[in-house]
Amino acid sequence: MSFVHLHVHSEYSLLEAACRLKGIAKKAAEYKMPAVALTDNGNMFGAIEFYFACLDQGVKPIIGLDAYIAPNSRLEKKQDPNQRYAEVALGPRRLVFLAQNFEGYQNLCQLSTIGYQEGFYWKPRIDYESIKKYNANLICLTGGFRGEIVDTFLKEGSDAALLKIKNLKEIFEDRLYIELCATRPEWKSINEFLIEAAQITKTELVATNDVHYLTQDDQIAQEVLVCIGSNKTLSDDSRYTLGSSDFYFKSSEKMQSLFKHLPQAIENTLKIADRCDVNFNLKDANGKAIYHLPSFPTTEGRTVKEEIKYRGDIGLAERFQEMAEKNILLTDERKAEYQARLEYELSVIDRMGFNGYFLIVQDFIMWAKNRDIPVGPGRGSGAGSIVAFCLKITDLDPIPHFLLFERFLNPERVSMPDF
Repeated sequence: MSFVHLHVHSEYSLLEAACRLKGIAKKAAEYKMPAVALTDNGNMFGAIEFYFACLDQGVKPIIGLDAYIAPNSRLEKKQDPNQRYAEVALGPRRLVFLAQNFEGYQNLCQLSTIGYQEGFYWKPRIDYESIKKYNANLICLTGGFRGEIVDTFLKEGSDAALLKIKNLKEIFEDRLYIELCATRPEWKSINEFLIEAAQITKTELVATNDVHYLTQDDQIAQEVLVCIGSNKTLSDDSRYTLGSSDFYFKSSEKMQSLFKHLPQAIENTLKIADRCDVNFNLKDANGKAIYHLPSFPTTEGRTVKEEIKYRGDIGLAERFQEMAEKNILLTDERKAEYQARLEYELSVIDRMGFNGYFLIVQDFIMWAKNRDIPVGPGRGSGAGSIVAFCLKITDLDPIPHFLLFERFLNPERVSMPDF
């Protein structure tokens, strides 16, 4: 029987873990594990890099999130002063979420965004309201030593922890797994409670190792990293430590030995891996890149094609007015040249599917300009676009300077435009 690590932290658990993404993928391949998960603290910064690192090693990537859970509402920012250390240094309690498919991945993104945009208080936090809204196609693990269930058990007792499990069970049903670890001496008594709680609530168990570094020898590097993050020294007895040297990427055999009395907890790692399959549609049938751009909200029911033409025509008229104010004389023939160049560029932009891209960039630029934030007149090949000039993305007129639009966007060489 093999094993899959489902609770793994990388360098993107900023100043809290020492694993490199490529190292995680290589270790999983070295140990002949069919899959491996990435569950960084409060963020998904490494998700795409991890995805490709795993594919390069022939290992299935499982994309996850070790989410911070606000004590009450994510919108509540005033905490008990006595909880300050836990909130600031360690973060609130946590739950681990794993995406089952692309919809699950999108829900992870939603939860991560909510954590930063709405719940951020020292850490990016979410709450049960947001979990109930965005839990579809997510598997939930109850977390490690700072997990929602274990921390509740240690501080509030078994009844409170059982109630938390039941609440999570109502939300996730058969997608909830009670997480067991063996990284610290305290886990022996904790696991005894968790095994009993699993029987009471009819919830499956799963074994993890809450990985923070790749090899046991990396513990000292991990300790130094945490010291940097917490502004402590190794000689400071008050500094935070993980509590043992066992938070490394253990082999399947090592994990099976640790949980030989609970083979189902090992087997469930494989079952969860089978339930998770996130695929990104990044290339078409011909191997060409597929770009996924945000949809741009248009006005008055216009399509993005109609919107960029509408704004381009208005912008060209405004540029003509600016030229007149500078006593730059334009003949009707010259104006027709500008109009023809505008129409040509718009046709190329539409054919290549970048209408929304130009509108999004314009939105950024105008937001900055309206707030007196300097953005410059434009740089590189983007200054060769009359559309960019009309949309006020750039301020350099490409026509009198003989700048070529094709250097910026060319149907014969499809690549993302870059302003």
